[in-house]
Amino acid sequence: MKIHEYQAKELLASFSVPVERGVVVRSAEEIGGAMGKLGERARYAVKAQIHSGGRGKGHFSGGLEGGGVQLVSSEKKAVDLARRMLGNRLVTAQNGPDGSLVTAVYIAEVLEPQRQFYLSILIDRAAQRPVVLASRDGGVEIEALAEEHPEKILREHIHPLFGPEAFQARRIAFWLGLKDDVLWEDFQRTLAGIYRIFWEKNASLVEINPLIVTEEGRLCALDAKINFEDNGLPRHEDIRALRDSAQEDEKEVRASEFGLSYIALDGTVGCLTNGAGLAMATMDMLHSYGIRPANFLDLGDNSGVDAIAEAVRILLSDKNARCLLVNIFGGAMRGDLVADGILKALDGKGLSLPLVVRIEGANAELGRKTIAAALPGTVFADDLAAIGYAIKNAYERT
Repeated sequence: MKIHEYQAKELLASFSVPVERGVVVRSAEEIGGAMGKLGERARYAVKAQIHSGGRGKGHFSGGLEGGGVQLVSSEKKAVDLARRMLGNRLVTAQNGPDGSLVTAVYIAEVLEPQRQFYLSILIDRAAQRPVVLASRDGGVEIEALAEEHPEKILREHIHPLFGPEAFQARRIAFWLGLKDDVLWEDFQRTLAGIYRIFWEKNASLVEINPLIVTEEGRLCALDAKINFEDNGLPRHEDIRALRDSAQEDEKEVRASEFGLSYIALDGTVGCLTNGAGLAMATMDMLHSYGIRPANFLDLGDNSGVDAIAEAVRILLSDKNARCLLVNIFGGAMRGDLVADGILKALDGKGLSLPLVVRIEGANAELGRKTIAAALPGTVFADDLAAIGYAIKNAYERT
């Protein structure tokens, strides 16, 4: 789960990480009162709040010039800009041609960085422990930096039982050049704070980019990104309350309500599978035939007929889908339940897309017979290779 920048900064501040002063507005009526709380400033940073990186380099679809992060020199300009951002759609390199609707704007004081850094915590799955990433080059795209100049990134693995120890904090701080006593104290507090958020709130990523040294010689988190592990959300009601489903793919939101693991992709084959391993193998098989899947969808082993039916409805609602693929290996997930779920989703109506089905395991024969009787045009396959040929033939018919 992702949260907005202003939410991330509120969480950082609650864990003693220094952030700049700012206010969030969600409607034109809130702007006046919010600006009064912020006070008069020489310059203001006006930031559209969406779940996408690259906001500053993005553009608005509603005719507003400039990107989603702009600096202005007066309160009047900040108010006007915030009003024009609200309700507009911001298009970035990460969120597709339709962009994302701006429902909140963060207005903050502008701090002039004397130096800026990158600092984050995430899981190193190969090492099976948290890792701190730090760089002297803050404000840049860290993925490109890691690929082109890996020597510019310090990686410090953290023992999950002990957290970041004092010698590790000193190593990172000195590598960044933060040897001043005040900056050292600020850094200790910042590292401890982001690690506590990461560990106590089941975050998958806590990122500050950039972490700056201000004109007054203090550290400040000028921008922040925090993502949370979905499986940990039931333990954190306060974090669940930060969810903004309007920023998420509608199909992914619907799937989460039924306990389905669904991720929208940009391909043309809607995939209904059970088990993450089978789902990924199915996607790999499609790619080997030059066909892109429209989604990742794992029913799991405990989905009932209603959840299966909703999964099918979600797949059919994808306008890019040219074919529907069902690839099920039944254990706890019985083949007849899958068939019943498909037919419930169709509600007596025919299927306009070609349907390719492979069902093996528990009650597989019953499931295949039920589908064949109700949907006589269905193509049945025995293995992954047969699925690939069937889908290529289905494409030729469409």
